[in-house]
Amino acid sequence: MMYLLAKFTLLFLLAAVLGFVLGYWWSKRRMVDVTESYEDLRKATARTDESQWERLWSRLDALPTPPAPQTVDLQPLHSELSSVSERIARIPSVDLQPIDKRLGSVETELARLGKRWSAAPKQPQPKAAVAATPKAEGPRLLRSADYGQKDDLKLISGVGPKLEMLLNQNGIYYFWQIASWSPKDVTLIDEKLDVFRGRISRDDWVAQAGTLKRAPDAARMPNG
Repeated sequence: MMYLLAKFTLLFLLAAVLGFVLGYWWSKRRMVDVTESYEDLRKATARTDESQWERLWSRLDALPTPPAPQTVDLQPLHSELSSVSERIARIPSVDLQPIDKRLGSVETELARLGKRWSAAPKQPQPKAAVAATPKAEGPRLLRSADYGQKDDLKLISGVGPKLEMLLNQNGIYYFWQIASWSPKDVTLIDEKLDVFRGRISRDDWVAQAGTLKRAPDAARMPNG
C-alpha cells in the first residue's frame, strides 16, 4: 500500500514539473511572438510617418515664395504734416480778456437788478371777477328718478298710464317738475307729447302739480 502511494506521489510530481516546463515554454513563445509583432508594427508606423513627413515637406517646398515687402516712402507725408503745422502756427490768437470783462459786468448788472426786483414791494393782484353761471333755460328734465320714489303722475287729471310712460321717457318723474314749468316750458313739453298735445294747458297740469307736490307722500324738490 505504501508502495502504491509513493508511486502515485512521484507520478504526480513528475506531471507537475512537466506541466510547469510546458507552460513556461508556451508563454515564452507567445511573448516572443508579441514582441516581434510589436516591433513590426512600430517599424511600419515609422515608415508611414516618414512618408507623410516627406509628402508634407514636398508640398511646402512647392508653395510659391512670398514677394518681398515694398518700401514705403514717408517723406511726402512728413512734408505735408510740417506744412500743416506751420499754417496752424500762423493762425492769430484771439484775446478773450475783453469778452470776459464784458461778461463779468453783465453778470454784475443782472445780480443788481435781481436784488432790486426782490426788494420791490409786490402789488396785490386784482381778483378776477367770478362770472355768474347762467341758469339753464327750459324745463328741468332728469335721466332717471334720482330724487326718491317717482310720483304717481296719473293723479293728474288727464294723465293715463300711456301718457305717464311718455312723460317718464322724456325725463319727467315728479310733481315738482311739472309745477315749475313756465309757459315756454309748457310749449316745449307739449311738442314731445305726440297725440296728447294740448293736454297740459287744457287740464291745467301746472296748477294740479302745484297742489299734488305738497302731499305728504310726494317727492320733495331738491335744493338748487
